[in-house]
Amino acid sequence: MLRPSLVVMVCLALNIAAPSLAQDDAPAPKAALVDIEPALGTYLGTLQAGPTRLRLVFRIERGRGERGTGTMDSMDQGVLGLPVESVVLRADRSVTLRCGAVRGEFTGTLNADASEIEGTWTQGGQELPLLLTRGQPPELKRPQTPKPPYPYRSTDVKIEQAVDRLTLAGTLTMPESKALAPAVILITGSGPQDRDESLMGHKPFLVIADALTRAGVAVLRLDDRGVGGSTGSLDTATTVDLARDTAVAVDWLARQPGIDAKRIGLVGHSEGGLIAPMVATTRDDVAFMVLLAGPAQKGDALLVEQTGLLAAAGGADAAVVDALRRALADLIEQSNDPAAPADELQGKLRGALLAKASELPPGLYEILDPYPVMLVSPWMRAFLAYDPVPTLEKVRCPTLALFGERDLQVPAASNEPLAQAALAKTGLGDRATIRVVPGVNHLFQPCTTGGIAEYMQIETTIDPATLKAMVEWIVSTTTR
Repeated sequence: MLRPSLVVMVCLALNIAAPSLAQDDAPAPKAALVDIEPALGTYLGTLQAGPTRLRLVFRIERGRGERGTGTMDSMDQGVLGLPVESVVLRADRSVTLRCGAVRGEFTGTLNADASEIEGTWTQGGQELPLLLTRGQPPELKRPQTPKPPYPYRSTDVKIEQAVDRLTLAGTLTMPESKALAPAVILITGSGPQDRDESLMGHKPFLVIADALTRAGVAVLRLDDRGVGGSTGSLDTATTVDLARDTAVAVDWLARQPGIDAKRIGLVGHSEGGLIAPMVATTRDDVAFMVLLAGPAQKGDALLVEQTGLLAAAGGADAAVVDALRRALADLIEQSNDPAAPADELQGKLRGALLAKASELPPGLYEILDPYPVMLVSPWMRAFLAYDPVPTLEKVRCPTLALFGERDLQVPAASNEPLAQAALAKTGLGDRATIRVVPGVNHLFQPCTTGGIAEYMQIETTIDPATLKAMVEWIVSTTTR
């Protein structure tokens, strides 16, 4: 899926800026450091930031010497495992936790029985009261996640990708049938994703794979490069590189016993919805495609729109959203120099942002601060320049394209018409189906606002009606 930076997500939800943190060598309080042992454990708290309530989880672990480290979860934003680089306890029982990923700091006092730390969360110059209580976070309810035993075979596999000298690890599920089975490859969205596309306790690809395999369709799902059992790295990979991984997976799957090589299709979510057409239009052995929230907008326009919609959902007012979109569009335009070295371009963007700092609404400079780094990454530079429409116009296999009505990351209002127009030029006729699913978000969960903060709160992993319709379409397409 197309993800905003964690710093931007957290700061927008709090509607505050993100300042630089003091270093550990700043002047120390009078009380001396003591061993972190009494403060070790898991603490829960709720941050009230205007109308927004954010449940936070801090896990404090032993670090080096007297100090601790740990992690921070913002449960309602689905931001999990942010590193807490420094936790210190002093003789007066004062505690300080620093989380550089969001440039935030918590300071408080540990009570006598170490059951609570009462204090203040500081971020962007704003201080908010926060009470942390020792305990365990509530168990996430995910009723759709399948549990063994399964009525089909499930095998862990490894696929060698020779061009980039890496190994892709995954799972192949096979229906219990003597007949050759149709098959699909599930293609994840952007960012490091495992084979289940795990997010906030949800495992959407496990749910999809289970439903399809029960219906007689074999499913191959893979860890991304550098994730889980796969080798390699996403750091320098572009969408085109990841399409090469999918192409190798098609070749591998076609050679497997029990698979009908003439009925192999692709199911791509978000960035996977870019990758599937890239692969399908360069070979004649992809039998069908399902695009789940696959972008049809050019990358630069999509990033600006997505960022503005997420900012509004996070509580930013209309003036801030408008200024954010205009400033980001300007940075993107200035980053449009594919020949420029990354460090040189990053310096240029940083300078441009500094020059506009005095003109921006309060806090917006800090929100935009990560973008000079983000915009020069190989993946982002390729994404911003890529227009999916010409590729969609070349599609020749049956295609089902679904968009979520309340999706803020690949907005249906902007992307569905482009997909409709592009696929209308393919000559597929009724073999191309494009639908906007009412009331669902980017993950195809039934939702209220479509905001990222809802993803974790919603127990449903994927709308059952949408899942059923997709499975039925694939089964029907492969039995014609």
